[in-house]
Amino acid sequence: MSTETRDKFIHHIFTTVAPYVDALSHGFSLGLDRSWRKTAVALSGIRPGDRVLDICAGTGELAFALLPAVGPKGSITATDFCENMLEILKKKKGGNHANMTCQVADAKSLPFRDGTFDAVTVGFGMRNIPDTILALKEIWRVLKPGGKFICLELTKPQNPVMRSLYSWYLSRFMPFVSNLVMKSAAPYLYLPRSIEAFYQPPEFREVIAGNGFSGVTVDSLTLGIATVYRASKRV
Repeated sequence: MSTETRDKFIHHIFTTVAPYVDALSHGFSLGLDRSWRKTAVALSGIRPGDRVLDICAGTGELAFALLPAVGPKGSITATDFCENMLEILKKKKGGNHANMTCQVADAKSLPFRDGTFDAVTVGFGMRNIPDTILALKEIWRVLKPGGKFICLELTKPQNPVMRSLYSWYLSRFMPFVSNLVMKSAAPYLYLPRSIEAFYQPPEFREVIAGNGFSGVTVDSLTLGIATVYRASKRV
């Protein structure tokens, strides 16, 4: 499947799931997705006054979690290539949070100048970008020297028993519920395939380090169901 075809497929998936994604994500994770985002923010090293780009922002759950970290003097630019997701973010934001802006943008071709941001974040989105390397190069480009890259992603548990249960939950239970709620199982049939196809933590650590980043750390959350990757733009 070409990159363009994958882009169209993924755009369709997220356009379909957009009205339901927050409720389903919180429900399927038993609320753990909120704590994972809080942990990612706590580990990020983002400081008051920082200018942060949140790519694959979706409905803004990570962007909103980042607001206390940057404070009123910092800013969040939330981008996504799915307009429907950003429309929900805008409704949630309303007239509040003047230091948060939203913009439709493809993570593989970001419309920002070199060295614009103190940090780039992505929550549960890297595995949905067809060309991971190109996205990492764009992230590196728009970061200031020494700027931070923080990635929160779903991963496979290392424990064999836990992995088996998790696989059943992802591939059987979640599509069944999705079909009941939104009359389509497609988004949650795609989810386990995307996790399976993406780099696992040791591999992704090396990929990040091989694309201009230093000090790459990997923090496993909830028995490996989620992972936080942190790195800095090599000066």
